[in-house]
Amino acid sequence: MLRTVMVAVALVLIGVGLFLRSRSATSRTPAESESKSKSNESPASIYQDLRAHALRGSREAFALSPSSADQPVWGVLMETGYPEGTATLVCMTDGNASLYLSGGGGIIGGSGHEKVRRAATAFVTLANRHSTSMKTTQTFPLPVAGRTVFYFLTDNGVLTADALEDDLGEGRHALSRLFHAGHDVITELREVGETK
Repeated sequence: MLRTVMVAVALVLIGVGLFLRSRSATSRTPAESESKSKSNESPASIYQDLRAHALRGSREAFALSPSSADQPVWGVLMETGYPEGTATLVCMTDGNASLYLSGGGGIIGGSGHEKVRRAATAFVTLANRHSTSMKTTQTFPLPVAGRTVFYFLTDNGVLTADALEDDLGEGRHALSRLFHAGHDVITELREVGETK
């Protein structure tokens, strides 16, 4: 008798669960449905969306203070190609910093941490010293393995330069200091990520 009651209770619970599940699926708002479908996007698609948002955004859209003639760069992307994918560091003048990985994952919005903010601000400030040696671009190809590309975001468009990662890392390129400043940001972001 006890076993029959337990089976009956289990069946009732399963039935209630199925009913509630079907009811919540049909009562979703369009925004909830869109949010649910976005959560099913592939890591590569999410990466491309975040990257495009950064590259095509404006200072106003990111709510950043106006830039000046001697400090035209308000955002920097540093992308390095690896055999397994690309790492994209995004930093803004307000100290906001994120690291996106093309295979999925990363760290978003490190500006809530003082060390990240300081490193990101220093990175963008240093980029301003190199802005006159960059070329204008309207295309944003990902770097191949072993190369690093910089994209400087300004009110007048995007500036770019690229180099071998080894040359940058070994101090054999004019942008080596910038490369190392970018890696300082990545170090701070990773430390924040490890403490969570």
